[in-house]
Amino acid sequence: MPFANNQGVRLYYEVTGQGAPILLSHGATGDISFWRDYGYVDRLKDHYTVVLFDARGHGRSDKPYDPQAYAYPLLAADVTTILDRLGFARAHYWGYSMGGYVGLGIAKLQPERLLSLVIGGTDPFQLPVKESEPSPMLAIFQRGVTGGVDEIVASIRELAGSITPQYEQRLRSLDPQAIVAYLERARLRPSFGDALAQMKMPCLLYAGEADKGAFKNGHRAAEQMPNAQFFSLPELNHVGAGTAVDLIMPEVLAFLSGAGAVR
Repeated sequence: MPFANNQGVRLYYEVTGQGAPILLSHGATGDISFWRDYGYVDRLKDHYTVVLFDARGHGRSDKPYDPQAYAYPLLAADVTTILDRLGFARAHYWGYSMGGYVGLGIAKLQPERLLSLVIGGTDPFQLPVKESEPSPMLAIFQRGVTGGVDEIVASIRELAGSITPQYEQRLRSLDPQAIVAYLERARLRPSFGDALAQMKMPCLLYAGEADKGAFKNGHRAAEQMPNAQFFSLPELNHVGAGTAVDLIMPEVLAFLSGAGAVR
């Protein structure tokens, strides 16, 4: 199996398709199967070289238990490490939720690596919170470390309203302690608000209208980026907007066609 190595953390990746490279970065609690199961890969691979990877803490990649291992510069470096291994100096980047935040990190730290940026379900203005205010997801996985995967699945189903069988399968494959480590670090992540004006690559942002902060602040971020557009997904929450492939793909394909693809 193909792995890249970033400072001792092994990262599993796959490549399929042909054309300009596009790297797909899933959200927290996801893995490569997110992009395959919902049909994203099938709609991209005839025109793009699709690079998929399991983020650290997920799938077949290594799963550190130290929250500091999930600082955003390390997550961004995971992506560029994979691109380096494949010999891609630049690529289109598409990230959802956690993957979207990582994409913003790359756009801040190494913008020259990006042909374009597609960001879904992410709030770039999220500020650090007090340790006394745990996020609902962190609380769920903290309970799941001792309570088991059934408790995690039931709690996330209650939080989201419903989950697909594919998502339940991914939840059951997770290492709860690694997800706790990621979420403990993620809740202290900085805002990217001060860097948006310097992100000059073509950008497309989207969010479900019921995804509160991601919807409001995704639109706000697009207004502050020099070359960005935003579209919304009516009535959908964070989970629903991640899987609405029939609504999302026409927007993304039209964007990519005009975003400076190179072959």
